[in-house]
Amino acid sequence: MTQPDAPQKPDDVNGSPVEATGDEPTGGAPAATRSLVQATRTLTTSDRRMSAHIADAALRQRIMVLIGALGDPGHPLYPRAVDDLAALGEPAVPALIEALRTHEPWLLAYRATEALGQIGDGRAAGSLIEALRHPNSNVRWGAIRALATVGDARALLELRRVARTDRSKTSWGESVGDTARAVLDQMQSRTLLARVAELIKTAIACVLMLVSLIFAWSVLTELRDELNQVGQVEPAPVIIAPPMPTTAPQAVITPPTPALPPTTPPTSPPATPAPAVSPELIGVVITSGNVRATPARLPDNVIGSVTAGDTLIFLAMTPDGAWYRVRLGSSTAASSQIRSVDGSGWISTSLVTAPEGVPVETPPPLPTPTP
Repeated sequence: MTQPDAPQKPDDVNGSPVEATGDEPTGGAPAATRSLVQATRTLTTSDRRMSAHIADAALRQRIMVLIGALGDPGHPLYPRAVDDLAALGEPAVPALIEALRTHEPWLLAYRATEALGQIGDGRAAGSLIEALRHPNSNVRWGAIRALATVGDARALLELRRVARTDRSKTSWGESVGDTARAVLDQMQSRTLLARVAELIKTAIACVLMLVSLIFAWSVLTELRDELNQVGQVEPAPVIIAPPMPTTAPQAVITPPTPALPPTTPPTSPPATPAPAVSPELIGVVITSGNVRATPARLPDNVIGSVTAGDTLIFLAMTPDGAWYRVRLGSSTAASSQIRSVDGSGWISTSLVTAPEGVPVETPPPLPTPTP
């Protein structure tokens, strides 16, 4: 059940009108209090000569003094306790969370929500959500405002519940439910913007990844094409040598023989053996070179090549002895070839060692270029 709120004004709650005009508390304060106030103010500037553990102890002492001043309107540090704790930042968060969990006095818990809201540390979100069920409406209102800064997705459900069910007002007339609805709208819009930003970041990352993949694929394709072209040699065009003209045999006209008187048939002479087939004329290539379709060095009559050490079969030679018509022999290099219909071509005398007895052959006249 909600406790009746004390009839105080917002300025009274925030501690503005405390009647203390100087650095010391009003009359009647003990000397120990004056010394403590002076010590807490001198601790705002760290003494570089002070050791680390002394500085930490002094900081903890200052935080405890300021926590005690939060809910005590008569304390000399009451007006500035919230701002001083907010200035200390994260080190003051655990003590403020403990102060928030107290139900009496309510002023201490309320002003702790103010300090936590200014610090904005996410560690306080859970305690602020619990404070939404505080029996005092001022504390619930302060927790709602602090959650607008440090709240997360866990606070949305509780804020919806407060906006739907809490009809109370603060001691200065603010509606707790209306404030919860305003903060809820603010958090939902912020969450929506965060989601949209995440979606945009994800879309940009996907686009960049796709562009990178396309670029990498194009580079790999070009590299593959270049590797495939390495070692490939375009074959030379095949030039077919024109067939050598042959002289048509002429019919031999024999005069009629006069009739002779019958004579006794002569005895047939003994059969003469058939002439032996002449062996192939073999020579050797001494210098690698081209094989040509005609016995002349023309730019378009190369039909093959031979390699030094190849064996050749010599078929004929020109009347001037400058060219030989040859075929590849039994021992040739893999790169040697003659691309013609009958497998023969003309080679220069300077490239080979020719055997003796090569028959002479008159090649056809070379075609004259058309002007």
